[in-house]
Amino acid sequence: MIRFLLFLVSTSNLALGQTVDQSAIESIKKNGGLVLPSPGGDNQWEIQFQLRGRNLNDAGLEDVAKLKNVIELNLRDTKITSDGLTHLKGFVKLTRLHLERTAIDDTGIAHLKGLTKLQYLNLYNTRITDKALEHLADLKNLQQLYLWQTDVTDLGIANLKKKLPSINIVKGIDLSTVIPVKKDEPKPEHDLNWLPEGGNEKPPEKSFTGEFTIIRFINKRNKPVKLFWIDYGGKPKLYGMINPKAERRQNTYEDAVWMVTDEKEMPLGYFVTGSEFARAIIPK
Repeated sequence: MIRFLLFLVSTSNLALGQTVDQSAIESIKKNGGLVLPSPGGDNQWEIQFQLRGRNLNDAGLEDVAKLKNVIELNLRDTKITSDGLTHLKGFVKLTRLHLERTAIDDTGIAHLKGLTKLQYLNLYNTRITDKALEHLADLKNLQQLYLWQTDVTDLGIANLKKKLPSINIVKGIDLSTVIPVKKDEPKPEHDLNWLPEGGNEKPPEKSFTGEFTIIRFINKRNKPVKLFWIDYGGKPKLYGMINPKAERRQNTYEDAVWMVTDEKEMPLGYFVTGSEFARAIIPK
């Protein structure tokens, strides 16, 4: 609902003279991309291809490049190459970039040198080496860097940390690093989109695995609901029931699909998780 209201606001801004390349947005959607207005406003966008846009190639990034105010871009599992990353040079407001499980190498990372506001970069299972880290040394705002299953060495990481001493680099499976242990549970950062059964936006057919996260489901209905996880084969698995006006804290992973049903297991709607802690509000 929040994203929908923000979309209405952004649309009204267009009527007041602010210009956005609507044809580019339509092309992104045709390529399977999800275009969301950012809570930051001012025609800032979050674009996600990891759910239905995995056939995106370098040519498809030309349309993405037309939206200059992109602050988050998820290209995970797409067919882009290093050459395609040249289209990201104008994304001076970009703060989060997912490139995991793509075919990029050191030459592609060179195109990111001007993204000085970048805070989060995921390069898991890419073809990069220590050479790529040299291109990141001037990104002073970079806080989180994922390097699982790459050819980056400990020496390369040590050299980068000398230039970016506050950066958190994850290389390999280290749960104490991936999931920091804290006494207080992190507060939800945003609300997940509610995808009602029968609505225009359909959920993915199955879940995919990603980074660990926590979702707080909140039942606003006056009746109990059942919570199902759609597994990696597309089959629903019952996780429990949420009473009226009650909440449920659920450990899960990025790109997981959760289905909410009534007591007779008739689908009401769906949520698709992101990488951040969030709330999933089940409407009345």
